[in-house]
Amino acid sequence: MSHETGHPPLLRGGDPEAPPLSHRARMKDSDEPPGMWDKTENTRRLFRVLYAACAILVILDLVVHRHAEHPWEHVVEFYPLYGFLGIVILVIAAKGLRRLAMRPEDYYDAG
Repeated sequence: MSHETGHPPLLRGGDPEAPPLSHRARMKDSDEPPGMWDKTENTRRLFRVLYAACAILVILDLVVHRHAEHPWEHVVEFYPLYGFLGIVILVIAAKGLRRLAMRPEDYYDAG
């Protein structure tokens, strides 16, 4: 990392200290063929399938009988609510852990 600007040094192809560039790194943006998920139509189709799967699972949760062992399992849509609450708690916990584990930007450069 360059100490004057705080930015990493620019690596040029002719620089003897620069590591060799991979094939994909040498390709220009215009040379790279578009990927499957770069097309808006494909991503819309994927989201439609995922939304339909979610809707089907919610509907099945209303009609499929489960052998409930816990009293709360009889609550309508207990499992989707339980899963959503679990994810919310995980995100909040991750934000707290980030503060604990976060290091300054130049943590490894200081020495």
